Amino acid sequence: RIQQQRNVIVDISSKYPIHILFPVPIKRGELTKNPFGITMNLVRPVVDIALKKVYYNKLVPKDSLRLYFKDTHLSDAHGPNVAINQLVTAKLDCIIGYAFVNALKSVARMSPYWKSATNNGIPVITTVGLTSNLDNRQEYKLLTRVISPYKILTKAIRMIFERMNWLTVAYIFHEQRYGSSKISNIPYGECYLQIASLQIRYYQMDHNYFMFNELKFNRMHMFDILMKASKLAN
Repeated sequence: RIQQQRNVIVDISSKYPIHILFPVPIKRGELTKNPFGITMNLVRPVVDIALKKVYYNKLVPKDSLRLYFKDTHLSDAHGPNVAINQLVTAKLDCIIGYAFVNALKSVARMSPYWKSATNNGIPVITTVGLTSNLDNRQEYKLLTRVISPYKILTKAIRMIFERMNWLTVAYIFHEQRYGSSKISNIPYGECYLQIASLQIRYYQMDHNYFMFNELKFNRMHMFDILMKASKLAN
């Protein structure tokens, strides 16, 4: 059901549909901006299957969901504008998507204030944005992450450490900034963010982590860090 007027609830139907925006890039673009490889040609078939199942199981009336796929160009400037442009047409009830976390953050921060006669803010559902800075429910009130954030994985890994009684730990992980001269233009990678969450919370040492760049693979460098890590770990 949707709220049509103040204190009035209207059943959704083809006359009063739910408008869902899917803001995703057409092109995969840079790995640093789209680490999970989300593209429109991968998203649309999944959404089509889900839509058929929703109607088949009669979860909502036929033709009561209106879908809009918009290219974000993997831009933190154009990406939020896609949602705003949809909002001003009065055809926006839910947002599912975004591949670039910077665009997601801007929209998720604003969406609770996009209120109208038919909604009390716009919910944002995403598979990205796993870092702890998006955990703030006061700032990102209507954001739902369908994949567990890093802190949940950190908790699971800590349980393994405790079960195995691993007291001395070393971390080896890929970081896209490593070995690059223009690191200020490259955001931290997903591996770095996950390990940072784990290393800060558990068995932190002065230097028990080693980075490599899988895009600039060097066999001797890998051999060297494996040797160093083996001397630090259990």
